Amino acid sequence: MMSGGIFMMGFGLIALLLVVTLPIVLIAVLIWASTRNERPLSQAPAIPYMPTVGGRACSHCGATLQTGWSHCPQCGTPIEKG
Repeated sequence: MMSGGIFMMGFGLIALLLVVTLPIVLIAVLIWASTRNERPLSQAPAIPYMPTVGGRACSHCGATLQTGWSHCPQCGTPIEKG
């Protein structure tokens, strides 16, 4: 009689651990997998240098500039008027 009660208690503990820990582990793995593929902003690809035809280029990074801009959209350097 006693061995059946211990067996059921052990089975109940294992079932409880599976019900509680399995969802927590799955959520942790999903969060880890989704954040693993994100690239930090510092590693973002730079806009390649493109020579302008009749336009202006940033003196710091060489990005193409449009008239009316006060700062370079690529590096943030203030644009000199002129």
